[in-house]
Amino acid sequence: MWLILGAAAGVAMALGHFPYLAGAARTLAGTAVALVGSGGHALIGAAARHGASRRSILGVQAVVAVVVPGVTAWLCVLVARGAMRLRWVVAVLLVALGAAAFAYHSGGVASGTLLLGLAAGVVAVTLTGPLVAAPLAAVAGLLAGSYLPTVVVDGSVGRPVVEDLHQAIYGRAGDPLGLHLVLLVVALAPFAFALRAVLRK
Repeated sequence: MWLILGAAAGVAMALGHFPYLAGAARTLAGTAVALVGSGGHALIGAAARHGASRRSILGVQAVVAVVVPGVTAWLCVLVARGAMRLRWVVAVLLVALGAAAFAYHSGGVASGTLLLGLAAGVVAVTLTGPLVAAPLAAVAGLLAGSYLPTVVVDGSVGRPVVEDLHQAIYGRAGDPLGLHLVLLVVALAPFAFALRAVLRK
């Protein structure tokens, strides 16, 4: 539920329904994209330093430029799902720690420790959704709402990217429609995986 609500809120922000939050949300989403993109560029730089050809580097750069928004959204959803699973582990561990303290100590200290462990476990279970999972899903939804209309309406991912990939594959300049369509599918695929992860039980 929290993943769906967060993703819906992110899409709504991208469509301008929460103007007071849009600036901060876009900054957060932009930072997430920049972090994932920097990882991709680091891999490209490492490949260049190890003697990769210019054509192969152009091809990798083109693909990275296309998939970074979708991969960022997908990673946000995966981390959110992981947090929702992990909250039960954290809660059980906190309660177990309180119970262990209760078993080894006596008096008011043990009772207080047990109560603290129970309270922390309840907080871990109840607040992970709205405070961790929903914001991460909202970033994914914001990326989808901002990026997908552009590429879907235009029907392409941008001529420079296609030209780079064409140069990498064929060794000459070109801007064929077929390559636009291939890169469009590549750009949309991570968002499809992110949506599947949001809706999966």
